[in-house]
Amino acid sequence: MKEPLIFDIAMGRTKPFNMKNETIRCPFCDTSKLTDILDRDGHIIWLMNKFPVLRDTWPTVIIETEGDEGELSTLPIDEATRIIDFGRAKWREIMSSKEFTSVLFFKNHGPMSGGSLRHPHSQIIGLKNYDYHQDITPDHMKGWLLHEDQNVYITLSTHPIIGFFEYNLRYKPTAPSRAITLRLQQTIRFVLHNLAQFSQSYNYFFYDLNDGYEYIKVVPRYVAPPLYVGYQITQTCDDERAAQILKDITPFFELTT
Repeated sequence: MKEPLIFDIAMGRTKPFNMKNETIRCPFCDTSKLTDILDRDGHIIWLMNKFPVLRDTWPTVIIETEGDEGELSTLPIDEATRIIDFGRAKWREIMSSKEFTSVLFFKNHGPMSGGSLRHPHSQIIGLKNYDYHQDITPDHMKGWLLHEDQNVYITLSTHPIIGFFEYNLRYKPTAPSRAITLRLQQTIRFVLHNLAQFSQSYNYFFYDLNDGYEYIKVVPRYVAPPLYVGYQITQTCDDERAAQILKDITPFFELTT
């Protein structure tokens, strides 16, 4: 059994939180006061996380937009592609440095996502002693086929990490970024309109599983299933529900450009 990452509770209590409280000032909106900036592309800013709550990690944040409103799926495709391109480039840069055992690249959105700020942002975290590849495999990305085109293959997990509904995008690292971003936006829109319509929360996670592909897993967020919390038993839906999801999600993929 691997040792868990240690979360610094005392530091966590000092983090700003404005998911539900609009009176809390957003630290990402006033860019003139940002420090420890690693790189930027206009208003997209990559910087060190001021609240390194996880021990033995190298935590960074990518501020994606100038203001608090909206999220990736609501942006024009060119702007969303620019954000995803920037994040993937930095993620690959840190992975190629071989400085860390593994590198995480993910996004929290909404009050049930585990995030603390509404302002659209994602995170890249280098893990010094933890290898997520020991727990996550290509089998977690397989499932009922929802969409396939020349660039992106999308499934609903039959072996989810936590359950119930996890949407997996598989693509070659050389696939056009615009095509990847378009399918990611469409998947998020479906999740927000059909599965997380009350929580308005989701995560997405990038993976490099050393099999020639990259993956993105989109997960609607609500209360965690108790069987997973208590026993790490994952659950998924049956064939009939999967068929209904295929029917419901297909219109979201009709846009191709």
